[in-house]
Amino acid sequence: MKRVVILQEYVPRYRVPFFEKLHNDAKTHGIDVRVAFGSAGAGQATRKDAGTISCSIPINQKEWKFAGRRVVVRNVSSAIAGADLVILEQARRNLDAYRLLAVKRHGTPNVALWGHGKDYTRHATPLDRALARWLTSRADWFFAYTRGGLTSVVADGFPSARATVVQNSIDTSSLRSSVKSVPSNLVARFSKHAGLRGKTALFIGALDSSKRLEFLVSASEIAHSLDSDFRLLIGGEGPMRPHVEEWSRRYPWLTYLDAVSGPRKAQAMAACQILAMPGRVGLVAVDSFAAELPIVTTDWPLHAPEFEYLRNGHNALITANSPSIYASTMVDSMNNTELLHRLRAAASRDAETYTIEAMVARFLSGVMGALTVRNS
Repeated sequence: MKRVVILQEYVPRYRVPFFEKLHNDAKTHGIDVRVAFGSAGAGQATRKDAGTISCSIPINQKEWKFAGRRVVVRNVSSAIAGADLVILEQARRNLDAYRLLAVKRHGTPNVALWGHGKDYTRHATPLDRALARWLTSRADWFFAYTRGGLTSVVADGFPSARATVVQNSIDTSSLRSSVKSVPSNLVARFSKHAGLRGKTALFIGALDSSKRLEFLVSASEIAHSLDSDFRLLIGGEGPMRPHVEEWSRRYPWLTYLDAVSGPRKAQAMAACQILAMPGRVGLVAVDSFAAELPIVTTDWPLHAPEFEYLRNGHNALITANSPSIYASTMVDSMNNTELLHRLRAAASRDAETYTIEAMVARFLSGVMGALTVRNS
């Protein structure tokens, strides 16, 4: 049986279904996939989302700040002993990546990288780009989150024949069924309690600067002035929570739901007309498809790779990066029943495309390729 080890800093809960299914499906092809990881770092620990998996290998790791950058050192020798393939993140901060990719000799495992393929969510320096190109050029295989990431590494010279687009996703099956099955009386009760009037935007996610909550609240103030029935719900947890709580006290049209999950998340989604995400859009795109709740976002340049799943006017609305334009788009969309119906129908169809099953199948196909090809 071939042995594959995936190195992670930690495993967030949203990745657990992927790793468990990958482990189980790989066994039917004679491949033993294990995931070696340590504990969440200081910044990651604030998310409180660490998960556990049955196919894990514990490793020791430490992190430091060096020249303003986070550097991670992991002791991976015992974890990868006897492996035929090692897969690790395309992350400049992981020092073990340089060692594994710099020294290749007979008896060492093939090494693959997986990741964004380019810097989506930050402005990269020339040094950042040079390090990423070097790491990627040494890999035996590359797993790109999305088509855009693949295009980027191929433009830098990586052969497309040794790359896989995994179509990054999460398990949304429970969310999809939960939203569909919320009884109308619970939706009515939730709406009455929150003071909703049938024209409600929902933000759900981490409460941090990347989500541009100040922009959202400014635009929502304009939206409420355009239509007094407009309401905004915010659900989530993070460092900007005190600001959100203060805004909810100041503006009667804004309700803070705290962190929401399970039935309460489903009720909130069932009671709203759009997802308002003017800042970073990532895997929330997949959530929006599952809930048939179209995203209204902006053409801000620092979205995550999954922003590529959105198509303006098809399954989402993408506006200019202006609070007033964003506000009018939210209001106009919620007053256009035909448009909302069309967006929801497209989101429902796309929910069948961006699935955890499709991601696992694509990733496993890449694993089988990476086991047989070596970068000379």
